[in-house]
Amino acid sequence: MGELTAIGFVPGCSTLHRIDARTKQALLMGLSVMSLWGHLIFLTLLTIITLHGLRSAGVRLWRLIREIRYFLVLLGLVFALRALNFTDINGWLPAVTADSAASALIVCWRLLLVVCMGLLLMATTRSAEIRASLVWFLRPIPALDEKMAATMVGLVVRLIPVILLQAGEIGDAQRARCIERCKNPLTRIMRFTIPLFRRVFLGADELAMAMQARCYSEHRSLPDLSFTWRDGLVLGSAMLLFPTLFLP
Repeated sequence: MGELTAIGFVPGCSTLHRIDARTKQALLMGLSVMSLWGHLIFLTLLTIITLHGLRSAGVRLWRLIREIRYFLVLLGLVFALRALNFTDINGWLPAVTADSAASALIVCWRLLLVVCMGLLLMATTRSAEIRASLVWFLRPIPALDEKMAATMVGLVVRLIPVILLQAGEIGDAQRARCIERCKNPLTRIMRFTIPLFRRVFLGADELAMAMQARCYSEHRSLPDLSFTWRDGLVLGSAMLLFPTLFLP
């Protein structure tokens, strides 16, 4: 688990660690939506702020890249698909223009920023605080059990590092058994996913039985959340980014 600190909680005393979890979730939702419409200036400023936040939170950049390497591969495919244009006379030869490449780069940049901001939230907020803030946000919604929904999200946050750890162990075990000699990619995928799913489902069953044995209930005390002057300062600073949303 020590290698997965990029997406798990990293203890620290940075500004992001000390502000309210509700403030961080509101910033994540607002900046994620704004990044979908932002252009070069807004994305550049948000990238600088996100990198500074990751550095101050104790998340090393190389470890972050390692943890999201599969997402980076997906972004590469998205970039390739959006950058290719079938504008040839024959209609089947792909071509890459500067405009299409720039547009594809902006799309991938936006998606990467959203993911990095989500990981920054997870790295600076305890899962109990995430659950408490979700309960606060979901409470006004009628016909919704906010505590049950927050519990499910909290379990997902806790289980993602465990699943990645299990995937890494299975990959190491298969490489030790020379899985690279198998040339069929479908066979390699099946030999990787079947053990992984089996361990995930068994772990989920064990977790459910452990929670039942300890009489777990959604109606439990939540950590106290307090809005301080730091939260107001951070929200005010974030509002300064809003005018740059309309700049080219």
